[in-house]
Amino acid sequence: MVTAGWNDQWVMTGREHEMKVRTLLPLAEVLVGQRLAEAVLDAAGHVLVPAGTEISESLLQGLRRREVAAVEVEREIEADPAAEENRRAQLALRLDQLFRKAGDGVGTRQLYAAVLDSQLATGA
Repeated sequence: MVTAGWNDQWVMTGREHEMKVRTLLPLAEVLVGQRLAEAVLDAAGHVLVPAGTEISESLLQGLRRREVAAVEVEREIEADPAAEENRRAQLALRLDQLFRKAGDGVGTRQLYAAVLDSQLATGA
């Protein structure tokens, strides 16, 4: 079973029981074949390497030369259905608190469902 670290973010891929984990890794821990989750920027904010780029040995060498300390990578993992149901329940509790005075109209229920779906999809 894979557990997320303090700097991991979970993102649903749209495929049942599969998720992507976005993790900030020191450059020394990045492996060839991993994919960048975020663009690598220079000090002026210019894109050095775009998000989605697959890491190669030559890319790692270039990042080392530019003294890049860490990059955010993504990897797909098998999701734990029990953990996902627990996450859904926790989000529902949080939304119940936010919507407690919103009433029980059709529009409120639709908004609640849309927010819940959005939060689940983005891994928030």
